[in-house]
Amino acid sequence: MKSTDVKHSIAGFYFQLLIACYELVNVYEYEDAYVGVECDADVRVNYGNDQFIEAKFYSDDSFTRNQEAITHTIYNFYHTYKRTKTSGTFQIKTNVPFATSDFDFFNNWNTKKFDIPNEYINYVKDCLVYEYADKKEGKEAYEVFKMSYKKSNPQLKRPQFKRALINHLHLYPDEYKNFLSEDVLISDEEILEFVKLVTFDTPRKKVDKFSSILALKEKTEYHLSVHFPGLSNFEYENIRFLIMNAFLDTTVDTTSFILKTSSINQIVANHTESIQELFNKDVLASSIKDIEIELIKYELLLKRKGHSDSLDRILKVVGTCTEQWVHGMKEYGVTQMNSRYLMGSSPSYALNILELFKAMGEIYALSEKELGDIDLFDLEGINNVSFSEYKGFSLKTTHHASDKQDEQMLITAFIEHTLKDQHLMKAIGDETIIFDADCKICDPERLNIEDIVMDISKPYGTILNQEFYRSFQYKCIRCVRLLTHDADCPFTKSFKEGRI
Repeated sequence: MKSTDVKHSIAGFYFQLLIACYELVNVYEYEDAYVGVECDADVRVNYGNDQFIEAKFYSDDSFTRNQEAITHTIYNFYHTYKRTKTSGTFQIKTNVPFATSDFDFFNNWNTKKFDIPNEYINYVKDCLVYEYADKKEGKEAYEVFKMSYKKSNPQLKRPQFKRALINHLHLYPDEYKNFLSEDVLISDEEILEFVKLVTFDTPRKKVDKFSSILALKEKTEYHLSVHFPGLSNFEYENIRFLIMNAFLDTTVDTTSFILKTSSINQIVANHTESIQELFNKDVLASSIKDIEIELIKYELLLKRKGHSDSLDRILKVVGTCTEQWVHGMKEYGVTQMNSRYLMGSSPSYALNILELFKAMGEIYALSEKELGDIDLFDLEGINNVSFSEYKGFSLKTTHHASDKQDEQMLITAFIEHTLKDQHLMKAIGDETIIFDADCKICDPERLNIEDIVMDISKPYGTILNQEFYRSFQYKCIRCVRLLTHDADCPFTKSFKEGRI
């Protein structure tokens, strides 16, 4: 049994499916083998053994024990161990080595030198606290701690609450129980047994992320060529994509959570017709293909423009948004999901929507205060994105260039869209609408936006509708983007400072 988690990569959903595809092809010779993709970005491979593997990609040159991707993996492994009581092994694979500051900690872990067992036992508890502090089990205690810490440290603009909490728990270990219930926590002896099963597979020096991804694709397609000789490289690429799409289907299919190795035979036999049908009828499949290419280009662009230091924070937000967005397209349909963001008749302009999520990632990286986790669902009013420690917004874009270039045309497109799709029925008033626009939609000195909204909205519906449109705050993403950043923009300043 193998398990691979890629939640914290630039587009977790995509790498998750790529790894699942590789693992399925890799165990093709095992007749009863299967691979399952779970909703928490966990990929499981079963072909008779008992091994769990999670793969992590980093843009930095090394990783530390406190990075979220590692703590989240330990959290996942811990619960698998607790649930299964397995005696198998857990392995974390990364594309970078240990950080110098934590080399001894991880090296001793790999060589099973636990001279101070409590250091490792408490580290596992730390990983659990990182997760449960935001869940109902520990949220109340965490909020009390944050209030106390803010009061004691008023000079901190962006306090690292969780890091401070962990430091506090190291001084007062009896307080772990305030954040971890009896149902969650196993005994210290059991935790140490779990720790002994965990190993780290790391290179001596960083292996480029893109090289790793390309190598995984190539290995998958090579294995396909071994099992199914005589096809072209283009056909093997299409078969790989069809397998990935089949895994995507399982993530929302309540009756099937796995693909068996026997399913590869059917996919290969019908691949010519299937790939054509997929791209003709399934806008989602085409969108994922576009997103795959664009996200890789985006990360390269940020590196070239000197923003490597901000990559992890940016990609954390962009990756989370992308995962939720794709799952939303799969669950609710491409048209319904994309209409939350895209104004106009065509739902197929996926990359326009991706630009909105990029902007959220970039302002998150620039923010001086912690904005919290990002979410796309179950929000107030017509908001379609929200930061847990800040506020929600309604992101809007259009594939019509003319609408982006003129304030009146942009507002007209927004009003027509929200009335046509009945989005306005959910409005509560005062929402902030953020456009991907080329015009000065938020320049109060250049135009009176209320008059424009009033003039345009008069032919549309009731006085109540008009009041809603007047109550909205209209902004654009231009000034919050890294490459067009304007530090003097009032909206950018309020966003960065976490002011409502």
